[in-house]
Amino acid sequence: MFKKGTFSSNFLVLFSGNTIAQIVPFIFAALITRLFSTDEIGIHRNFLALASMIAIAAAGRYEMAVVLPADKTRAMNLLSLSLRLILYVTLGSLLFYFFRDWLDATIYEDGNIGSYMIFLPLAVILFALTNLLSQWLIREKKFRSLTSSGIARSAFINIFAVMFGYVSMGVLGLILGTIVGFLVALVMMYLSSYRSFEGSLISSAGRRQVASEYKDFPLINAPHAFVDLLFAAIFFAVITRDYGLTELGYFSMMSALLLASMRAIGGAVGQLYYKEASDLKESGGDVSAVMFRSIKLVSLFAVPACIGVFLFGPELFGWYLGVDAEHDYTVSGQYAQIMIFPFFLNFIISPISGTPIIFRKQTQAFVFSLIGYIASISAFMIGKQLGYSFKEALVLYAVAQTLYYLGLFIWYINLAKTRP
Repeated sequence: MFKKGTFSSNFLVLFSGNTIAQIVPFIFAALITRLFSTDEIGIHRNFLALASMIAIAAAGRYEMAVVLPADKTRAMNLLSLSLRLILYVTLGSLLFYFFRDWLDATIYEDGNIGSYMIFLPLAVILFALTNLLSQWLIREKKFRSLTSSGIARSAFINIFAVMFGYVSMGVLGLILGTIVGFLVALVMMYLSSYRSFEGSLISSAGRRQVASEYKDFPLINAPHAFVDLLFAAIFFAVITRDYGLTELGYFSMMSALLLASMRAIGGAVGQLYYKEASDLKESGGDVSAVMFRSIKLVSLFAVPACIGVFLFGPELFGWYLGVDAEHDYTVSGQYAQIMIFPFFLNFIISPISGTPIIFRKQTQAFVFSLIGYIASISAFMIGKQLGYSFKEALVLYAVAQTLYYLGLFIWYINLAKTRP
């Protein structure tokens, strides 16, 4: 039906794989919420936020540059440079274990995350290596391998979490499930890609050359990516400190399910957009054409999904995730209704979020993000200072996020219309 190697055929491969990978959490969510308390889910989300924040910048974002150079020598040296940086940062993350009591007492205020800091370096290296090999597979256009590893990761994370939940391992079970899932996927990705590695192309001089040539990535893009997840971690910590782990559990489960649906569609489109738009930019082509095609494709799924959540969120979440004496997941549905507008905009623009990298506008993107996140969290904290309930403070946060994403969307479109 579609010619192999075209945008449409590659999208179908990635979309089908991403869809399966994201359906798995939906299937298992009903078991997760019944095997683990909202407090345990909240602690796990705090752990994931911290590990993800470190891992996203572990390679200095040089992994994002792997798909850009035409010649393999530079790509291999970028791969080698990224790997070295990941190892250094992983070793550095061991420090969190020695400050675990301070984290609990100061940042999370008895958020009970310190007990699990021994697993942080393992999570960091697995997350970071997954990011690195994902970009290599995209460069090599091994989309089937990318999707199969994503499916395996999702399946093993949830299967093992449920297994550990049945034997009442609590937060430890959720963390170990995550580690097992990423480890299995990483092995699959390596087996699919190691034949394409050419170690003879790597040299100290080559690493220094690409480190200088793509210096915008560690200097600008890495802080940007780090700050994105830093603010997510801060937001989770603020919720934990000011409103408790139970509220974080409800909010994070809502966020996880909505983001899962976004990744199923947006992930496939975004991976293809980044590669095709990069190629068009290098050849002087029209990036806006592939951008609008990507936006239209994502909108076909985003619009009906968001309308459904806005109209029936509490009923859907309560029915599926459960309502009993210990927890009431209609609350998650109420939070989903509040967050639906910024979520919709994020759904639309996430596939094209690589645009500033393609146009080397990382500095502007970094400043834009700082303003947006500071405004959003400030709005939420103002609500707290005014004595608002969590739901009321979340409304202020959602308004600020909506304005931020609108501004970002307009900027991306203007960038794509830029000509050399």
